[in-house]
Amino acid sequence: MIVIKYKWAYLMFLIFIMPVMYGCSSTQVTTLPTLPTYKPEKPLPNIDIVIPYGVRKELNQFKIRPWKYIVIHHSASDRGNAVSIDKYHKEERGWVNGLGYDFLIGNGNGSRDGQIEVGGRWNKQIDGAHAGNPEYNKYGIGICLVGNFDNDYPTNQQISSLLYLINYLQKRCNIPKENIIMHKTFRKTVCPGKRFPYNKLMARLK
Repeated sequence: MIVIKYKWAYLMFLIFIMPVMYGCSSTQVTTLPTLPTYKPEKPLPNIDIVIPYGVRKELNQFKIRPWKYIVIHHSASDRGNAVSIDKYHKEERGWVNGLGYDFLIGNGNGSRDGQIEVGGRWNKQIDGAHAGNPEYNKYGIGICLVGNFDNDYPTNQQISSLLYLINYLQKRCNIPKENIIMHKTFRKTVCPGKRFPYNKLMARLK
């Protein structure tokens, strides 16, 4: 009888006392928090960026002149947008048509990060004033990214927008990859800066 009592007490200990000691119970269900689904980072060319309808419409509505090149620049300034640089080019450079580039891509200081602004020269399909060279002003589409890429790198959103824009312009204007160049490719300048990732950009283009 003593043996039976001992076994019964031991069995009760296993059933009721041990689970409580170790934080679980047969009468209580603990739900563990669910971790968010892992989503791997997308390659840079596929980073989602919303190109406003107005910009897409503006890109598509013009009859295209015979462009040959895409020329990449930086503004060499920490901030800016199409309005402020247009004003600077008119007042300080004396350019009647203002903004010397066809497109500007913001960095979040003055306009949204990655925002594409369409310049008046593209709208009118007239020569640029960005290259300091008649050939590239006449036949080169000037794209300027806001920032000083001697000191910093372009943002991911800027590069994403630049890739979108270059891909569009290549198809629309039939511009080959080898004609996507930097300002310093043909002129003695640091533009678009020593930290501009030109080789990585080219590797992502067709």
